[in-house]
Amino acid sequence: MFSPLEQFEVTDLISFKFNEIKWILFSNTSLFLTLLLFLTLLLYTSFLKNKLLPKTFLKVFFIFILNFIESLLRENVTSNNKFLQVYFPYIFIIFFFVLQSNFIGMIPYSFTLTSSLIVTFSLALGTFIGLNIIGVLIHKLAFLALFLPPGTPTVIAPFIVCIEFISYIARVFSLSIRLFANMMAGHTLLKILAGFTWTMISASGI
Repeated sequence: MFSPLEQFEVTDLISFKFNEIKWILFSNTSLFLTLLLFLTLLLYTSFLKNKLLPKTFLKVFFIFILNFIESLLRENVTSNNKFLQVYFPYIFIIFFFVLQSNFIGMIPYSFTLTSSLIVTFSLALGTFIGLNIIGVLIHKLAFLALFLPPGTPTVIAPFIVCIEFISYIARVFSLSIRLFANMMAGHTLLKILAGFTWTMISASGI
């Protein structure tokens, strides 16, 4: 009997042993990351850069995603077009990476990148580091006001700062674990239900 968790196993495709230590050069995670890279480049060059293409469903879908991300940035980041142009490519790539990873994971016998904790944690940690660097460069010491809400009484200010700081750091773990856990639980349930359905169909007497 196969375990439904086998689909999340990271297997090495190209590896070698040196001094009794196994070095993995290329795994299934690397394979699907490379596949996602080429797929993104292909879709971008085919449907987004070439404005002379007819308005097919796929192109309209990508334009809808572009408009959605742009409106999201305008509401949450800034209304300044300069900052919008700076942040838009990164948000677009992250959004598209997660979307494509989830779609590819729905294909049987494929691998879901977002079901790997190291992938989701790397996305969250990279975004967290970049966010803090940009925040310090723009706001200087005023960036620390993020940990002290306005109107906070002086007596409880140290406790509020500690709580806000811990919750701010914990977002890196909570967001990465949330995406990883959702994808793993969802795909595990799908495989269990699919296996149960196939067992019932192939059972004798039906």
